[in-house]
Amino acid sequence: MNKKVIIILVNLLVSIALVFVFADPLWNSVKSLRVDIDKRGQEVKKVEQFLAKVQELEKEYQEMGGEGVKDIVSVLPKEKDLPYLMNQFEVLAASNGLLLESLKFNEEIEREGKDSKLSQKKLNQTEEIIPLFPYLSVEIRLNGSYQGLKSYLEDLENSVRLMDVKEIGFRSERDKGGINLSGLSIFKFTLGILVYYQ
Repeated sequence: MNKKVIIILVNLLVSIALVFVFADPLWNSVKSLRVDIDKRGQEVKKVEQFLAKVQELEKEYQEMGGEGVKDIVSVLPKEKDLPYLMNQFEVLAASNGLLLESLKFNEEIEREGKDSKLSQKKLNQTEEIIPLFPYLSVEIRLNGSYQGLKSYLEDLENSVRLMDVKEIGFRSERDKGGINLSGLSIFKFTLGILVYYQ
């Protein structure tokens, strides 16, 4: 064989080897970059869809004029607002023919921590799911008829503030030689209520 042919073959083999040594890793990195670009493109599309949804919700909010937010703040205010609660409980009692004997606000129970779990168990005597929002525990003592209590509970259910009646206790005043006005039994009621806020 001729020396030139051997040199050409050696150069050809070296070139092929160099392609595999240097070009192949570059090609693989280009492939991985394309995969990354595709993933980023999908993420960008998701973000664009999210932004479009946010703009749509903002437009709906602007059209409503903020009415929904005002309702949420009324249902779940940022503070306990004890004067409003006292007034609400008393007005509802009077409008349903009940006498509000006492109103006791217990310590607030926060949404996190061991103390809240213990307080919840003591309050309910059973283990329950802890609410997402902090709440104030209220004990109300009322005097009046059973029908008045039913109406009072319905009014509490339909009231603006978000609350749960957790306990209902009652006893008859007639058992102690108490009041019985023309067949109308008067009871002493005790309600345990949780009032939520933000």
